[in-house]
Amino acid sequence: MEAGTVIGRVTRCSTRGFAGAYPLEGETIPSFGAFCAAPYPGGGYVIGVVYDINIEDDPLARQLASLGDVPVEQILDSQNNRQIPVEFSVLNLGYQDTEGTYQTLPPRPPMTLEPIHLLPEAKLSSFTEDFSYLSTITLNPSLPVDELLIACILEAIEVRPESERKRYLIEAGRMLARILAGDLHRLEQILNKLTPSIPGNSSG
Repeated sequence: MEAGTVIGRVTRCSTRGFAGAYPLEGETIPSFGAFCAAPYPGGGYVIGVVYDINIEDDPLARQLASLGDVPVEQILDSQNNRQIPVEFSVLNLGYQDTEGTYQTLPPRPPMTLEPIHLLPEAKLSSFTEDFSYLSTITLNPSLPVDELLIACILEAIEVRPESERKRYLIEAGRMLARILAGDLHRLEQILNKLTPSIPGNSSG
């Protein structure tokens, strides 16, 4: 698989998900709902989505915050020059091997310190044509499921030509309607947040 921009390296891993870390001053900071990939032993790639981003505890920042008025120079130094680790957590949505791409748990997790790449746009577009990833997200109630569903669908829409975006939203909405058939109020809330993002579309 073509590698995208490196956003960190694996620090913890399992077949259900993995965590990555990068320095705070890194140029590319992963966003909530970003699709990413990391290699696993045997030549395949685990594909997942970022669902949490956490800045590690920093004793100096706590000390500065307790001072009240912090000089701008110290704020900028703390934010831009110090080696503060930022950790992000990824939910596994599928994997790719030499035979194809699958939306199911990978056979093995990535190894620690393997690079984590943003999923290239072409791969993100093809991977999200199968809406099974939406079901995988809803099966993890300990995560911010509704917000993650919205973020993932918006990511998938963003990489598509404008002429295909409304079609994708409609198909994603149909899949969500099947998944959330027992909670119509929740479904309506999600769809209401998605609809305004499509040019020419309206909630009515």
